Amino acid sequence: LLRDRSRVRIAPSAIFAECGGFILEKRSFEKINRRHVKHKNCKKHNFLLLSFASRGILMKQEKILVIRYGTIGDTIFASAFYRELRKNLPEATIDVLVDGVAKGVMENCPYVDNIIPIIGKFNKLLDNIKLFRQYDTVYFLKNDSCFSLIAFLAGVKKRIGFKVFRNKFLNFTSPYKEDRNEIDCYLDLLKISGFSVENINTELWINKDDETKIKSLISDIDAKKIIIQACSRMPEKNWLEDYWLEVIKYISNELKAQVLYVGGAKDTEYYNNLSTKLGDVKVPPIDLCGKLKITETMALVKNSELVIGIDSGIIHIAAAADTPSILLHGPTSLKRWSPRSEKCTIISKNFDCSPCLLQAGAKELCKNKIPECMKALEPNLVINALKKMFL
Repeated sequence: LLRDRSRVRIAPSAIFAECGGFILEKRSFEKINRRHVKHKNCKKHNFLLLSFASRGILMKQEKILVIRYGTIGDTIFASAFYRELRKNLPEATIDVLVDGVAKGVMENCPYVDNIIPIIGKFNKLLDNIKLFRQYDTVYFLKNDSCFSLIAFLAGVKKRIGFKVFRNKFLNFTSPYKEDRNEIDCYLDLLKISGFSVENINTELWINKDDETKIKSLISDIDAKKIIIQACSRMPEKNWLEDYWLEVIKYISNELKAQVLYVGGAKDTEYYNNLSTKLGDVKVPPIDLCGKLKITETMALVKNSELVIGIDSGIIHIAAAADTPSILLHGPTSLKRWSPRSEKCTIISKNFDCSPCLLQAGAKELCKNKIPECMKALEPNLVINALKKMFL
């Protein structure tokens, strides 16, 4: 591989070398100036171990596609990635490939040029290949075997993502560790690209119209506004109904604060049932489920005093908005999914089977019932936290 003392030649066949935690692939002769390269002997592979030192693998006017679809929380986590990518490449074209949920959160994002909705995967193979061919680089913030294959077939030169089985067709990868926060995993993809990361916090993008509408909506509420999110698409995360009733009664009768229910239209039935069992209270809750766009919900969180909820997107919106929150945490990994906020009070109990969503077979222990880790979070723990905040 070494032809002289000042240059490094890469063999024309595909050569893979572990480079600072990612995989470097070169398919043609390329000379890399020695001042741009750190090198050391690699006994394991018996060839030169390379890592980029003073320049990144992306150019200033690169055309970049970022793939990150999924939940509200996932999209909030990715906000730090978009911001830091734009800081490093102010002249680049940065597009994102998203689903409907992510599109709503990113509607006002100032760091991307185009938001592209997913139209399908293999059933739209030729359309996707045509789309991907426009780009020099694709970042995979979502592990996806289908889209990684499409990027490979489209001839995208730099396919950057996590070193997992589903990403078999990527050529620059970073470790995806279960004990590392998801935000930091995303930012690691920038670091292996040779970019600096200055700010690791998440953020929201709210336009003035949404904020004006929300301020008008809550203008007649004189009491403190406390948002409740009790429903998750994963029932294992949900808290006990009786526990919610006790906490809401305390908020309404003792704190005399205004409870606001938020969520999708499908959550209305749950909250109606909750309010029926609640009976008469001094400050009746207001149900806003299904009545607000996601950007308006973001504005509501920003203009409220507190969010109380399970591990869900609203908690991560609160962290990004710098709004205080109380997280009722159970079966998921705190190391992986904890909100990045000093104003988040986490109420959690450590069980041997936690986090069961990351342990083979552990999830079966609580199948079709409320997990013990959520039962252990008694209402007085939340009430005591509320007393510290408001009394």
